Amino acid sequence: MGQAQGTDGRLLAGRYRLGGVLGKGGMGTVWRGVDETLGRTVAVKELRFPHNIDEDEKRRLITRTLREAKATARIRDTGAVTVFDVVEEDDRPWIVMELVEGRSLSDAIREDGPLTPKRAAEVGLTVLNVLKAAHKEGILHRDVKPSNVLIANDGRVVLSDFGIAQIDGDPSVTSTGMLVGAPSYISPERARGQKPGPPADLWSLGALLYASVEGRPPYDRGSAIATLTAVMTEQPKAPVNAGPLTEAIHGLLVKDPARRLDDTAVRPLLTEIANAPEAPVAPAPDVTRAMPLPADPQPTPTDAPATTRESSADQTKIRSALSSVRAAKPKSKPKPDPAPAAPGAVPPAAPAAGQSRKRVAVIAAIAIALAILGTSIGFVLANADDGKGKKTGSGSKASASQSATKSASPSAGASGSSGTGSKSGSGSSGDTTGSNSSGNSGSGNSGSGSSVPSGFTVVTNSAFHFSMAMPDGWKQTGTAGASSGVIYSAGGGFPRVQVDFTPTPGKDAAAAWRAAEPGVRSNSTAYTLISIKKISFNGYRTAADWEFLRTQEGTKVHVVNRGFVTDDTHAYSIMFSAPAGDWNTAKVEKMRDTFYKTFKPAK
Repeated sequence: MGQAQGTDGRLLAGRYRLGGVLGKGGMGTVWRGVDETLGRTVAVKELRFPHNIDEDEKRRLITRTLREAKATARIRDTGAVTVFDVVEEDDRPWIVMELVEGRSLSDAIREDGPLTPKRAAEVGLTVLNVLKAAHKEGILHRDVKPSNVLIANDGRVVLSDFGIAQIDGDPSVTSTGMLVGAPSYISPERARGQKPGPPADLWSLGALLYASVEGRPPYDRGSAIATLTAVMTEQPKAPVNAGPLTEAIHGLLVKDPARRLDDTAVRPLLTEIANAPEAPVAPAPDVTRAMPLPADPQPTPTDAPATTRESSADQTKIRSALSSVRAAKPKSKPKPDPAPAAPGAVPPAAPAAGQSRKRVAVIAAIAIALAILGTSIGFVLANADDGKGKKTGSGSKASASQSATKSASPSAGASGSSGTGSKSGSGSSGDTTGSNSSGNSGSGNSGSGSSVPSGFTVVTNSAFHFSMAMPDGWKQTGTAGASSGVIYSAGGGFPRVQVDFTPTPGKDAAAAWRAAEPGVRSNSTAYTLISIKKISFNGYRTAADWEFLRTQEGTKVHVVNRGFVTDDTHAYSIMFSAPAGDWNTAKVEKMRDTFYKTFKPAK
């Protein structure tokens, strides 16, 4: 049986009557429902399949949905959404869960302003309790952020959306070959491609606390790549409104997971603040007087277990040091923060005593690899919180989990995991479609004055600063990362092309690809490197092709990711992916050649 459309009023399993829609994502719809057996209101999550999806991908999405229900149901805490039932209709699961009437934390911050330190500590304690219960069950949430925290009308706080959770002992994969989560809330070790443990969720909690009192995340550089680079290599600006929360935030945002505050260390800090009388926080007299975060201690080797914890004595020393830094009065007014460096630049702070210069170089190489050409690492970001209380998808203030409506829509650049995103239609993201004529061909880039071939139409994307000829019938079917790129295809499948842009380019495209390749390989399914080679492309200052094979969305695809820098403020990558079996066909070769010949950067 096919997917039902307009299911309002439908009765599931002879028991659950569907009402209005609470929220939609690319692969899910959440309905308000009534359990007619018990007479209570519920939320029902319906799994929807994209068009032209193959059976393997259907099975993967069904597995992911069941994993979400399984993970949530295993957590015994009032701060987690309760799963009541899972029923099967139309050969797919429907999750029946508790309906939380209220709004997300990101909505609350956007509409009412930042939280007080006391209220933020109360929210943080609830999230910490849920994470502790989840970690005890071997579950990592991996997507702790303001849009996944619900504030009920009665004041109850709920951590939602375990859709991309990692469960110990579960062989199923959430999504092939991608780093999942919102970049502003992804821990440094996850950004580096290391296997995460519970400290990764606690880092995200620290970022959430920062955003709760400051109204913005600690890292937000406007694009996924620039943000991830900052997460790995830079210290955030010191919070201005955190007050007594500063120590907890500093301790949770330590980049080395082995020295990060754990549950035992951060819980008393949050409890003391949450139990203290509410008092207004005096505004900072001068933002530039805020002390910067202390330099992180030397990172542990990459093969150290992510769950390594420091001793309680070490924790006490860190807390004492952080308190001293917070209380210290600067002898002179420090200089204002300089303009952000290009992504990939390592901050000029001196390394800790004994720190390996080689490790600094490795971190810098990773950062440059992520940022030099504006390509993304693969994210599941439909309805993702942008760190400023905004969400990219539609939702409702009454939802069991507003973010449960998110689609599992992978998108990428550097990882080669480009996919269908949450935006579609030729009118989005600054898209305008031009005429099929040589005047719009972008021939100035081809070096040959080639006109647009028959069957192609020039598309100009002002948001991402380029124009390029697309096959007739293609449209924007997704975005990459938070805001770094855009994806075009006929309907969300393969072949597809992704164009990424960054205004802060690096210097060596081939070196960037080589540095990024190991992380992509470790995060991909059936990945095979074909080559990384420097090329000459339209006379641009640096260009390189990264060619590889991988299995994505149940399809073995052949990928070429061409990265290049056109000037000091424009760098791009054009990533073309097609089924491996079709790679050498005339149709696919024509697409690939046309993209390169007609690409034209913004002036």
